[in-house]
Amino acid sequence: MRLILIFGVLGTLLLNLYSCKTGNSKGLGEKSTNYNHPVRVLYMSSIEAFNQGKLDSFLGNFDSDIRMYGTDGTYFGIDALRERFADVFKQFPNVRMEILELDLEILSDEIVLVDFKWKVYPMGQGPSYSGLGSGIYLYQDDNWTEILEAEKVTHIDKELARPE
Repeated sequence: MRLILIFGVLGTLLLNLYSCKTGNSKGLGEKSTNYNHPVRVLYMSSIEAFNQGKLDSFLGNFDSDIRMYGTDGTYFGIDALRERFADVFKQFPNVRMEILELDLEILSDEIVLVDFKWKVYPMGQGPSYSGLGSGIYLYQDDNWTEILEAEKVTHIDKELARPE
C-alpha cells in the first residue's frame, strides 16, 4: 500500500512539473487565462504599434508566411503586408485603430483563435470604418505569431462612403 501511495505522489508531482514546464515555455505561466494570455498581450501591443505608426513593431505580430484576407484585398507573406501598411501609414499618417472587443479561444497549447471587433479612424478621429475579424495564432520556434487573418467591414460612416 505504501508503495502505491509513493508512486501516486511521484506521478502527481511529475505531471505538475511537466504542466508548469509546458506552460512556461509558451509564456503561459500558472494562471494564464483568456485575459492575460500572451496572444492577447501580443495582439494589443501590435495595435499600439499600429496607432504609433511603428510599422516594424506592428508587423512583429505576423508570421513571415501570413495569409491575410483584408478589407481591401488578399495578402500573402510579410512583404505584402509591409507594402500594404506602409501605404496606409503614408496615406493616413494619423490613422488610429480601436479594438472594441477581443475574444480568445484557446484551442490548444499551440493554437489560439482570436475574434475581434474594430474601428479605424483614418484621420485619427472623426469618421470611421467598423468591422470584425478573426485570426489564428500558432506557437512555433518559441514564439506566438499570427498565421491567418480575415477581416470584414461592417459599417462605413457616411462621410467616408464613396458615391456609387
